[in-house]
Amino acid sequence: MTAKMTSYERLLAAYNIEEADRVPVAPINIYVIPYLEGMGIKEAQLGAEKLVDAYINNIELLGDAVHPFMTAQDHTGLLGRAGWDQTTLDWRVFEQFPPEGNIPSLYEKDFIEDYDDIFERGFSTIMFNKKLENNIFDRSVDEFLYLEYEYPHIYAKAWRRFVETTGIPLMCGGRACHPLDLLQYYRGIMNLTMDIFETPEKVHRILKMLAEYEAVRVMERAMIMGAGEVPGAEVIIFINGGPPGLSPQIFDDFYHPYAKQMIDMWVSRGFKVQCHWDNDLTPHLETIGKLADGIPRGYLMMDFEKTDMKKAKDIIGDRIALYGNVPSALLVYGSVQEIEDYCKKLIDDCAPGGGFVLAAECETPWDSKPENIRAMITTAEEYGQY
Repeated sequence: MTAKMTSYERLLAAYNIEEADRVPVAPINIYVIPYLEGMGIKEAQLGAEKLVDAYINNIELLGDAVHPFMTAQDHTGLLGRAGWDQTTLDWRVFEQFPPEGNIPSLYEKDFIEDYDDIFERGFSTIMFNKKLENNIFDRSVDEFLYLEYEYPHIYAKAWRRFVETTGIPLMCGGRACHPLDLLQYYRGIMNLTMDIFETPEKVHRILKMLAEYEAVRVMERAMIMGAGEVPGAEVIIFINGGPPGLSPQIFDDFYHPYAKQMIDMWVSRGFKVQCHWDNDLTPHLETIGKLADGIPRGYLMMDFEKTDMKKAKDIIGDRIALYGNVPSALLVYGSVQEIEDYCKKLIDDCAPGGGFVLAAECETPWDSKPENIRAMITTAEEYGQY
């Protein structure tokens, strides 16, 4: 089959809710590529050139775009992640994959004990919380400065080489987190649930602070990655969908307004936004559709994990592009035939009229079968013809 469009053109058509030559396919392959290449996690995070070579070596698993390992970079808690994450959030970053290690994991703790103290003195007060216990004071100032000011440019240069070598665009140039998710990390989900009902005005105040901080920070990262020059670097991947089990009222009051605030800021400055939102957000689709209010078509894509994709197409598919959502369990345990059947159903449900990118739910698991990832890509190439 001869391609009629480039991968980047295909993705732009999806953002614009237009039919391309075929359905684009772009699984988020963060950990699976280093795993297949025998790389450790920290080696992949801090060895940009070797990491890019690993992706080039596995080009048949990439599809129409590549996620530049940004999520894993942020899991290290690089100082630029959110300014103070490296000295606060308790990320456990392992050297190796299971069974010797694990993928990076976050241990929630109630670092924020007094909202009023933060309102008065700022977020830096969190840095000296006695509950940290993450060996932060064993690390050198030189390391922080390198990871904040030098390594992001080294990293961006390596990914620019990837795009120039392969012609495959980046999926994003920066990663931002919704402030309600950030607050969950810093307060703990039990405390946050009580706060929403007992002191909602304080929760709103700190969410506004976090939204402004996070929205500005990620634009700097995207510019370093080459936004405006490197195809795809102009996209901000916006996570995470909120704590699980949000009622429609809580979602509408505490999640949607700040998501809208951040998306509007990015779009007004020329960035595209891929909302990578986990959980089953089917009950919130009507509200999610309002994210497109007042912004031009072509700037917003919803990347759903467990949400009903057919309902999403019916409710918001005329305004917002859709991305997803082949189950992780199928990629790890399923057969090629099961992958093909599931992909065909997603294409039938979501592709008519354009505005759909085939991918996995969340990211491709590190232990996915390579033949299943390839099956996802070939199904889009062969069955996804417009």
